Amino acid sequence: MKRFILVGLAWLLTQSAQANPNCLEIGQIWSWKAPDRMTLIVEDNWHQKFKLGLMGYCGQLPFKLTLGFKSIGGISGLECLSKGDEVISHDIGMHYTCPIASIVPYTPAMEKADKAAAGQQGSGH
Repeated sequence: MKRFILVGLAWLLTQSAQANPNCLEIGQIWSWKAPDRMTLIVEDNWHQKFKLGLMGYCGQLPFKLTLGFKSIGGISGLECLSKGDEVISHDIGMHYTCPIASIVPYTPAMEKADKAAAGQQGSGH
């Protein structure tokens, strides 16, 4: 009976995060890309995208193949990332933590505007 209750509770938590389009659940991160050293675009398993603004030194962020995400308030992986949580990367002999300054849903309009801005920078304007 206890096992059934725990499984049911885990399912409810997962469903509530999935139903919330403003929640980037740590355990559901599918992919990410870093357009620059202070920004991450993160996609979850439900193909919702989020734009994370970072603070601190995130030097080699665009070149990293692996990143970690750490929530200050939780350990289960069911938590939603929020301001103050951390993005973690490693270099040889170095460990970088970049606190999250902002996290917002990354809408198709925002993606289109970012692509247009990148195109203008590439054309020299």
